[in-house]
Amino acid sequence: MRMPYTTGVSAGVSISNTGRQLVRSGTVAAVTALLALGAAGQSWASTPTLRWTTGAPTPVTTLKLPMSVDSAPDAAGVYFAYYTTLESGTRPYAGFQPEPVDADGHHSLQAVFSSFSADATTTDTHCTHGADGGAGVSCAVRFAYTPGTMYSLVLKRAGVTGDTQLMSGDVVRTATGTSVAHIGSFSLPSGSGRFKGADQGFMEPYLTAGCGQQVTVTYGKPVGTEAGTDYVGGLPAVTDPASGSCLSTTSKATAQGQQVTVRGNAAAAAGR
Repeated sequence: MRMPYTTGVSAGVSISNTGRQLVRSGTVAAVTALLALGAAGQSWASTPTLRWTTGAPTPVTTLKLPMSVDSAPDAAGVYFAYYTTLESGTRPYAGFQPEPVDADGHHSLQAVFSSFSADATTTDTHCTHGADGGAGVSCAVRFAYTPGTMYSLVLKRAGVTGDTQLMSGDVVRTATGTSVAHIGSFSLPSGSGRFKGADQGFMEPYLTAGCGQQVTVTYGKPVGTEAGTDYVGGLPAVTDPASGSCLSTTSKATAQGQQVTVRGNAAAAAGR
């Protein structure tokens, strides 16, 4: 399984990451190439993980995956990711990463949508070819967020044209459906199909700095939409690994959703 990653998007600003950098000038978005973790050998399987379901009886054309960041340092380092599986078995990833404050001093989140498929292509300016140092497409956008507000990743099989299908990712306010930001889009072979209605996710320190952070997020109930019908699942279940990660979690159900606090352990990471 590929390791998690970081991407960066800005308007005319370079985003630097551990030895890899991609810069686009002017007002065109810049998306950095994906990178390996600072802690060598770490994989998603050794981190806190979650299982989620929409409860849909069939694959779905649209997924809405809600999350609020309740408290976090204004710094990069931890990735809260969902992975999804299409009918063909290929797995697009999506998630949120707290980031440093923006130019106006607002709290900032980065939303990510990516594919590791060698067949993925894109013309979206929020995206670039390549994923985690290999084949695929990586898309990302940063947006100002309000702590405690629920935002949804909206992932769609947006359309099929001939032998290709368009996959799109956006961010909306969960409560209202109001558009917040476009993450990006990429094409896959049309046989890739729709999203399966249940899958997993992980919480990963993609930078060693993330091992020293404490972040609290709340997962809402995933929603799958197919043929005009919305299927609402239960709250995701969170599990800690027996060993291997510099992060540990506490988890409880609240009125808003499943609240998870990730506590880093920099000493444990340094000792591996």
